[in-house]
Amino acid sequence: MEFVFELVLRWAHILPAIILVGGTLYMVFALHPAMQATEFAEKPELKNAIRTRWAKVVMICAGIVVLSGIVSLGYQAMKYKFPQHYYHGVAGAKLLLALVILYIASLLTGRSKNAEKFREKEGFWLKLNASLAVILVLMAGSLRIADRVPKSAGSADSKAPAASPTETRSENS
Repeated sequence: MEFVFELVLRWAHILPAIILVGGTLYMVFALHPAMQATEFAEKPELKNAIRTRWAKVVMICAGIVVLSGIVSLGYQAMKYKFPQHYYHGVAGAKLLLALVILYIASLLTGRSKNAEKFREKEGFWLKLNASLAVILVLMAGSLRIADRVPKSAGSADSKAPAASPTETRSENS
């Protein structure tokens, strides 16, 4: 049952993240340049229709990503020790970076006056958000391959026997 929990938690985190990052990259490389290069009477209405639909996707995916990320971080911290000691720092930085990315995404899709003002430099913010998202994905990759040692069943403070990096990675891959 533990395997099913971990798998569902991983899917719940990765799938909405793929949607958010993929959507952002699509906007940076295709939608925004195409909209800038064309002029037509219905352009403001089209941009508003896209923003309105995308806003719903952003909010739903953001909620799922944040919730599953926090649950996953807590679960990993309870279950494993990380001998190289960088895991928790990178995980914390990843969480903060994710919040920045989601804040920018919410402003780009928001309805408020501040959001409208923010969108005046939409191209800049899209590129920045896409760059931050790529950095976040790279951080996630480093966390995924981090050496981990299962904590012993006795207590959280007891030392678990050290396992080789190959053994720990193959157990968690």
